[in-house]
Amino acid sequence: MTRSMESYPHFSICLSRRSGPRAFLVAWLWLIASISVASESRHTGTLEQRIDSVAKRAMETWNVPGMAIGVVKDGKTVYSSGHGVRAFNAPAPVDADTLFRIASASKAFTSAALAVLVESGSLSWDSPVVEHIPELRFSDPWVTANITVTDLLAHRSGLMAHAGDLLLWPVPNAFTRQDVIQALRHFPIERGFRAGYSYENLLYIVAGEIVARETGTPWGSYVDQNIMQPLGMRRCFAGPIPEQEMINLAVPHGEVDGRLKIIDRNRIPRQPTKFAPAGGVVCSLSGMLNWLQLQLGRGTHPQGVQLFSPGQSEKVWAPHNLLGVSQSARELHGTLFRAYGLGWRIRDVFGYREISHTGSLDGWRAHVLMVPELELGIVVMSNGSSSAARSAVMYTIEHGYLPAPERDWVSTYLEMERAAEQEQELAEAALPETPAAIPSLPQSVYAGRYHDPWFGEVLIERAESGLWFTARKSPRLSGPMRHHSGHVFVVEWSDRSLELDAFVRFHVDELGQVPSMTMKRIVEPGSGDPDHFKLLEFSRVD
Repeated sequence: MTRSMESYPHFSICLSRRSGPRAFLVAWLWLIASISVASESRHTGTLEQRIDSVAKRAMETWNVPGMAIGVVKDGKTVYSSGHGVRAFNAPAPVDADTLFRIASASKAFTSAALAVLVESGSLSWDSPVVEHIPELRFSDPWVTANITVTDLLAHRSGLMAHAGDLLLWPVPNAFTRQDVIQALRHFPIERGFRAGYSYENLLYIVAGEIVARETGTPWGSYVDQNIMQPLGMRRCFAGPIPEQEMINLAVPHGEVDGRLKIIDRNRIPRQPTKFAPAGGVVCSLSGMLNWLQLQLGRGTHPQGVQLFSPGQSEKVWAPHNLLGVSQSARELHGTLFRAYGLGWRIRDVFGYREISHTGSLDGWRAHVLMVPELELGIVVMSNGSSSAARSAVMYTIEHGYLPAPERDWVSTYLEMERAAEQEQELAEAALPETPAAIPSLPQSVYAGRYHDPWFGEVLIERAESGLWFTARKSPRLSGPMRHHSGHVFVVEWSDRSLELDAFVRFHVDELGQVPSMTMKRIVEPGSGDPDHFKLLEFSRVD
């Protein structure tokens, strides 16, 4: 455990010579303004005490069993500590070597691997992807011919956000990386190529495949050999985890039917999943602090290990795809600009550039953040499913180093959640009453085999309680179907931790036959959750 006992270093950091003249002016004006306010210090207690306090409150508030939190500043680790336990039903504590899944924070490892290859001259950021994966096809031939490595990583393909995620999650499933590549030809280019931002996971799988084909080494093994090992990240893995390292593992948790439970399907696996380049890295806090040191060193670790040049660092941190700025971001973070780089998000926060990425997988939350001009890096990892807990801890730490107003982030996120719940209640109250559940046709008419071009076969069977849904290649998507209205049923997955219940609409022709069906995810009003079923179009095959 490494913890700084210095006072919370807000003013000394802001006035550091590394901050530059603009940052110096901002900090000086803030200091002058603060003198006229209360005499009480904005930041009471040491860095250790403040982080310990907010971590404890956040974990208790949102029922998170464990967290690992680290801070690097000016090339040194100033805070590194585990909090809580690896599993809610066991006493083993979280420490700096406990393994966590970092989910989509893994995307930066994919961009770093490609930066190493670009640095070596093996490929170009602007080379067409079909030069590396000739069989790749999109629904638009022009996109097929012109999409580049940069386009893959910047979420600007024009596909619907989260297109094809059902090929990746939930695990386990039988889809392969080749299935991912083949599926892309079935998805429409909705927004226009390079015409906007649509968050994608599948295209990071494609990017990982480029690494594999250019090096002759699977993506995970390449990252382990060329990033983790040179940096001494002994407890970090993109590829297979050696059996002797399958110790000190955090366990994923989520609330299911109001109770905290372990999400077994998302435990740390020994073998990497196919979605590893998009969200499969497993790492400890000690390893992630090394990762932050490399990033803040613009490709060179303080111990002298160089993986790529500062030019490549600026490439992945450059704004390749502009994003909108919400009212809450303006109010809470002083943000005026947001963009996506290559595996990183970029924005301004109270006059400073922030480079970050979150990771969210059922049972896991991670947040990696840097303020390069302050040589500041922060990582928060948890084995719970609360994004609010992760963010409350992260912004308490980050804003302490910035000329930002004092804020109780735990209370702030609680208020935001209450407001969202009230909005949801109002939206639900405005919905019409559900019609009486009387099927329009005998349920036997709907039973049969249905096939989608990219997702494969689904079986609708008669069961004692009615109809039963089974996806052949994704066995977790299995469960009873309850009649809703007309030819619409609700499928409620047997695994209640999925939170992916969906409407199934059977399409009936003039002869009373059922030639096809479509699906739509049931989401809470205003949640913004993606509809993973939108692109499915099943045709009956029996």
